[in-house]
Amino acid sequence: MKPTSANPYAAPKASFMDVATNRCWRDGDILVASRRAHLPPRCITCNKPSIMDMPRSFSWHHPGWYVLVPILVYILASMFVRKRATLVIGLCDDHRRRRRNVWLAKYGFFALNIVALINLARNVDPLLGWLAWLLMLCGLMLASAAQRTLRAVSITEHEIRLKGCGSAFLDSLPRR
Repeated sequence: MKPTSANPYAAPKASFMDVATNRCWRDGDILVASRRAHLPPRCITCNKPSIMDMPRSFSWHHPGWYVLVPILVYILASMFVRKRATLVIGLCDDHRRRRRNVWLAKYGFFALNIVALINLARNVDPLLGWLAWLLMLCGLMLASAAQRTLRAVSITEHEIRLKGCGSAFLDSLPRR
């Protein structure tokens, strides 16, 4: 007869993975999680094991607020009506490195903007200044689009819905 445990009065051991996935699931291509949940310790893009040290804040407001055409009115209104949630997400080393490189490129393009403004102000070579300005704008648009990993679709009192997870990560989550 072989005992199953050295201590029969020990508390049962629970897996971190089970606890994490109980509070998040998929709904089609959307990740749904509790507002206070930690995501499973896997990369949200490729599902490889990852380090969970990236708390991210997400904010969302109803798209109907876009009707406020004057930009200043929209900015002020969205500051008051948006909802926020913070989740800890995981990225593997490859995707973390890609995110860092995009971040560095974004600030490199910002430095290029400074050079373009100096060239335009000094009238050194207006064509070079305008070309650098155009390149900087294109680079910033690409960098901001490439750096976004997850996007909030909606936030309620109890849950947050996110788009942008990889299919491998979503396939590992239960459906509801």
